[in-house]
Amino acid sequence: MHKDFAVHVVDDDPGVRESIKTLVSTAGFRVYSYSSGTAFLERCQSARGCALVDLRLGDMTGIELQKSLIARQASVDVILVSAFGDIGRAVEAMRLGAVDFIEKPFDPDLMLDKLGKLARTNDISHQLQRDARQHAALIDTLTPREKQVMRGIVEGRANKQVAGDLGISARTVETHRVHIMQKMQADSLAHLVRLWLVSARQQPEQELPAVS
Repeated sequence: MHKDFAVHVVDDDPGVRESIKTLVSTAGFRVYSYSSGTAFLERCQSARGCALVDLRLGDMTGIELQKSLIARQASVDVILVSAFGDIGRAVEAMRLGAVDFIEKPFDPDLMLDKLGKLARTNDISHQLQRDARQHAALIDTLTPREKQVMRGIVEGRANKQVAGDLGISARTVETHRVHIMQKMQADSLAHLVRLWLVSARQQPEQELPAVS
């Protein structure tokens, strides 16, 4: 039924891991399971579909794993799963681009419904939305000053103009630009601008601080 959509279960509890795997595979999904975040990261570059990630793994938190997936631009959607009703973590996970946050014990039908909706989503539009979420999450790692410099960059200002607007030196602006491109994983200025435009198009609420 869902042969082209894979579900990756990342949980350090073998009982929970096998329970979810049985539920999801019975519903027709291809399922892969991992006992740690590290194990999943070793093959995340080739992974597709959705990752059901426990919030509290033995080797890292689900949030840390999510950040690593963003940094690697992995083509998977993330659903965080937790036995602890941590609203703060839920908000952070969603801000980083998680498609959902599910509390244990979860309703099996609700879980399968969420996976089914993801599996039926148009591949191209869904990829654009996922890329936008990842780009927005990377933008969120910038400092307030770096965001101001990036605002100047995407508005087409030269380094001296941005420096004048912010009351800093052009050399400092250039240093910020280098850091911004590293954090955004951009290999050129044009690439950096495209990343911002894609993020802004898909997530219009994204805003950067003004430079003046």
